[in-house]
Amino acid sequence: MRGSDRSAIFFTPAGRVLPLVAFVLVWQAASATKWLDPAFLPPPTAVATALFDLLRGSEIRDNLLVTLMRAAIGLVLGAAAGVWLGLMMARSVVFRAYVAPIVGGTYSLPKSALIPLFILWFGIGTVTTVCAVFLACLLPMIVNTFQGVASTPKVLVWGAEALGTSRRDMLLRIFLPHALPDIFTGLRIALGFSFVLAISSEMIASTNGIGKLIFMYGENGAYDYMFAAIACIVIVAFLADRFMLLVTRRYLRWHESAVAREAA
Repeated sequence: MRGSDRSAIFFTPAGRVLPLVAFVLVWQAASATKWLDPAFLPPPTAVATALFDLLRGSEIRDNLLVTLMRAAIGLVLGAAAGVWLGLMMARSVVFRAYVAPIVGGTYSLPKSALIPLFILWFGIGTVTTVCAVFLACLLPMIVNTFQGVASTPKVLVWGAEALGTSRRDMLLRIFLPHALPDIFTGLRIALGFSFVLAISSEMIASTNGIGKLIFMYGENGAYDYMFAAIACIVIVAFLADRFMLLVTRRYLRWHESAVAREAA
């Protein structure tokens, strides 16, 4: 087999699973030889058994639905507000002068550090988690939308203005289509943040949700069930990311960036 043929194997769906299979086998072997203490890091077989047990009941399902609901609300609100603010920043110098320092100052701030403040304001529950997710999703959407709109070629803008295009049509036919690749990139980043912040917030400021479930299993020493719950949310997050890629390819078929995303 030629070198190019061998490397092509790793770009097939089966080839992409090979590193994960190798990792699980090494993990199982390390547990079987007692190199890893099963009491603190259960073997994959124990985690799989615990996951099967959880899936037979309603506990994992109910808590997972709560987490997904909170993450989805925060993501939708953050994405909508982020796109609007990004557009405003790109089209208004005055608005950008006021908002840009706030965005720049908070972008690198760990959003989980604000969870105690949200608890103080909104108490323990859904509102705190949604606010944490909202803020985490808002900033990447602002930055990517602004970048996409601001990078619109001037020749397109001048041509549309010369033809008498209204401000509304300029927005819908020139700026938004050109910014769509950046907006979808920001949306994919925000999707990942939504899971991270939802679970982190639930561990601290919630009585239910998959994050709280993971925390309770770990606190009680049920590490096989803890890893099973983690595996469950990892699978859901992976499927959500794949779905986001499919949506991106569907709506960006006309754009050259869709070709690059085929390899993602």
